[in-house]
Amino acid sequence: MVVDLHVHTSIGSLDSGISPPRLLEAAYEVGLDGLAITEHSTPWSAERIERFRQASGLFVCGGREWSTDVGHIIALGINHAEGEIRQAEELRRLVLAEGGFMILTHPFRFFPGPSNFLFGRERNPSSLTAEELARHPVFELVDEIEVLNYGCTDRENQVAQEVARALGKPGVAGSDAHSYTEVGRCVTIFERTMESEEELVAELRAGRYCVAQRRPNGDYVPLG
Repeated sequence: MVVDLHVHTSIGSLDSGISPPRLLEAAYEVGLDGLAITEHSTPWSAERIERFRQASGLFVCGGREWSTDVGHIIALGINHAEGEIRQAEELRRLVLAEGGFMILTHPFRFFPGPSNFLFGRERNPSSLTAEELARHPVFELVDEIEVLNYGCTDRENQVAQEVARALGKPGVAGSDAHSYTEVGRCVTIFERTMESEEELVAELRAGRYCVAQRRPNGDYVPLG
């Protein structure tokens, strides 16, 4: 199953221009099998998710991208109540209690440089090895990290991939789509068919997936 694990819509993300009908069009156009709708502020209700799933025939799950004290974290497989959680440790407790899954998104955006959330205060972050970067406490709080994000440069994604290898994690991919043309640019390809959020979390925990990018010809090419 080809799944975009990082998509925002106009329903719950003020910076997204993707309406649900346009999201459906885009998903069909690029050959996606599934979507994780990971809003910034207002997560989709279970009822809206189910209606979209029934109308589309796609695998669809809800999620939320939280802005925490250690960066942006997607939480899947939990009850996404409205409100704010700013502390990653508090989010971790909620995720553990509900059997969910945490993904640190675009961890090396703007790296190296002062705008990088994790290492912006380091004097010379580019001198750090992947093993040294992997010692940041945030990586002990999350289950996975995003190693392909369409909003990141190739170099930023490459550093994320190197750190994932140092951590012994396969890494996931998501487009971080905010517009129609961004949907399905970076995807996670699962080995097994899934029909529920619980099955998605199980497959993520089992590591039965790889990441891929969509080429101009429309093919999804796994990361080598």
